Amino acid sequence: MKLASFQNKRFWSARSSLEPSDVARLAETARISLTPQQVEEFGPKIRQLVKIVSRQQQFDYGVVFFGCHTETSNLRNDEPEIFRNRDAIIAAVPTYDEPYIKVPKVLNKE
Repeated sequence: MKLASFQNKRFWSARSSLEPSDVARLAETARISLTPQQVEEFGPKIRQLVKIVSRQQQFDYGVVFFGCHTETSNLRNDEPEIFRNRDAIIAAVPTYDEPYIKVPKVLNKE
């Protein structure tokens, strides 16, 4: 079952150089603010990312089968079970308020 067909399609072209003004424009498009130092810092990183994506576009995705195991599930049906040793568990908990087991608060402790 072939679900992907990207054979030799380019969705955009990668430029070999990325100027600081391009980084600033990209940041503006993403609605983030960058200092001039950050523009200089992120320029090479973005160029490297563009190169990686450009190389990936050369791959023939027509031979890739996505989701080949999506039709089966390893999960069992969710059916209620009666636990045979319920009284032992209830006896082991510090606070029990029928039908709830109370546990200590661990989040948002002040």
